[in-house]
Amino acid sequence: LMTLRPTKRVLALLAVVAIACVHILFFRRPRSPPPAQSAFPDIIHHHTPLPPPGHAHWPLLDKLLGPPLLPTKCRDLPVPDYYWSAQDAFTPAFVAIPNPQQVPVGETVCVRVVVPAKPARSSVLYTPMPDMPWDSVLLDLVGQQTNVSVPVHLQMAPDIRNTRRDSVHVYEADVVLRDADEYRARGYIEFRDAEWNPDGGLQPVAYGTEALYVPETLSVTVEDDGTSKYSLARHMELPLCTEADAEGRWVAEAMLPFDAELVAPAENHGLVWLPYACRLRRISYSEYISCLATRYPMMHWYGDSNLRRALKKITTLGEWCSANATHYNSTETRTCLCEDYADGFQPFDARYRELMIDLDPSGGRALTKPTKYADVPEGVARMYLHKWEGLSYRNRPPWPQEFQNGITSRYGHPMMALISLTNWDAAFSSRAYFAVEMQALLDHLAREYTPFTELYVRTGQYYCCRTDVGQRPRSYSRLRNAYFDQYVVDAFAERFGGSHRLHVWDVASISERLPLWVRRDNVKCPSNHARAEIVEVENQVLMNAMCNREVERPAFVDVGGEVVLNPWTSVDEHLAFDEYDGASDEESSSLGDVESESLDPFDF
Repeated sequence: LMTLRPTKRVLALLAVVAIACVHILFFRRPRSPPPAQSAFPDIIHHHTPLPPPGHAHWPLLDKLLGPPLLPTKCRDLPVPDYYWSAQDAFTPAFVAIPNPQQVPVGETVCVRVVVPAKPARSSVLYTPMPDMPWDSVLLDLVGQQTNVSVPVHLQMAPDIRNTRRDSVHVYEADVVLRDADEYRARGYIEFRDAEWNPDGGLQPVAYGTEALYVPETLSVTVEDDGTSKYSLARHMELPLCTEADAEGRWVAEAMLPFDAELVAPAENHGLVWLPYACRLRRISYSEYISCLATRYPMMHWYGDSNLRRALKKITTLGEWCSANATHYNSTETRTCLCEDYADGFQPFDARYRELMIDLDPSGGRALTKPTKYADVPEGVARMYLHKWEGLSYRNRPPWPQEFQNGITSRYGHPMMALISLTNWDAAFSSRAYFAVEMQALLDHLAREYTPFTELYVRTGQYYCCRTDVGQRPRSYSRLRNAYFDQYVVDAFAERFGGSHRLHVWDVASISERLPLWVRRDNVKCPSNHARAEIVEVENQVLMNAMCNREVERPAFVDVGGEVVLNPWTSVDEHLAFDEYDGASDEESSSLGDVESESLDPFDF
């Protein structure tokens, strides 16, 4: 530089400085900041320092475009090796959210729970259902401003070590967050060592919770850029719901930016059920019955006392257990909160195994005289109601007996059949027993109902926060009931998904998404019945699904190369209906047969 002229010397120095600045700004990798301090630094503050797989490192582009968005799905986030060395004596069970960050509405977030190894406390006879966790962990992501509660359905992370009883257990779930808010994890361990599954005659284990460590700084923020289709401001733009299993959330009525009369009514805490992808309109029972008379004038319903409570609302046009009830119970009575079996009810007698109920604009009532089922009067919807205890051994007479006597030959070809299961089955049947009975039920339904009969499957009621350890304990638990529900839905989908119009009336998820403190209210009801306000919301979901869509019934369909005639348009079928003159005197009298265990206080 000294040999150059002064002007050139200055220019050369400036060039060297410029090169150094470019190197520092664009090509030198900055040092990582020291990790935040925590009681469990290696566990809680686990982040993925590398860019996503397949991301080439271009320093200049990274500077221009900003840092890459870190992966948020569990499959893209390896489980740290040191999770598997956690011991109960040194580390509590904890919640981890890898790469907690701000995410847009509708983004998936990975949530993990690590349950350290602990000597088994129970008999090795307790084992989980197939593909289900060893430990029952109740966990929600809760919005701090909206109080929206999103359940975290944890499954075992794909690692062979998770299959061992005495191992550390790592669970994970991808959770979709659709409401803008800051979410924090809240929950606890309900059972360890598969004690949540008293299958095959094992005794239910007493309910005792175990704390989960959740750092106060662990949260996920969901941001709405103003275009979210899930925002409350745009809820009324959504299409009407045409299915009965739409995912949703509970929102405080006071937060609604529209008239609350336009949606389903609030439950007793002032919370309103709002689906994400569609909207519910408030349907009166008179309108619902008019819809049934037009679209589903013949129906077959199979269910337990939970279905009975739904029908009490329908047959009284919503007056049963309503705030303005004049002829029936008010909302805060024992009948409305939990148990209604022993109460006298004029439209129909809850003790009868089989009933025919006519619904018209004045309400509903059971038929007391032998009637030709297929001769449905104009403006009336007729229902064959079969009350059962699921597919359990407690049915008297056994449930297959009615099918063996012929259902459609006695009670006509219905436009829809509704089947409600799980409540008694999870309580009293082993998985192996239920699988056999379930297969038999599917065979009976396939013989009785053509593809022109729509099939509705009703899940069981949501169950949590307690164990039934009474004189005749029911083998209920949150995970066990959920397993039976999924088993039923999957079995119906496999058997009828390709031939029938199949729908799921998912009442379990409606209650599951209530805030935990509301769910605990039901602990006071041994029968696990939903209180009347929740029954009303469940009914609104079904009524919207049945009445908001067009129903097409062609003259025939092709099922596997076989032509099946529509029984409501076929001349031959109508002649068969005309020749049918109802049940014989002996068969008709069965409609008046009362259950052998009348007024059983154990009813649910």
